[in-house]
Amino acid sequence: MADSFFKKENNKKKTLIKKQKAQKRQDRKTNNNKGKGFDSMIVYVDKNGHFTDTPPDTDKTEDKTVKP
Repeated sequence: MADSFFKKENNKKKTLIKKQKAQKRQDRKTNNNKGKGFDSMIVYVDKNGHFTDTPPDTDKTEDKTVKP
């Protein structure tokens, strides 16, 4: 017995959803950030208050301590 139009459409939708889920699963697998080191999580703040990945130069930093 032949499938009706709605059954065919539902089957198409199901296969499309399965493909999308498989693609999402593959993307999560390739872009996994677990197990990375502590160094990859560190963020520095520059003198303008912006976030950066590079540590500040210790030679060029100003000493902001108050001396009595």
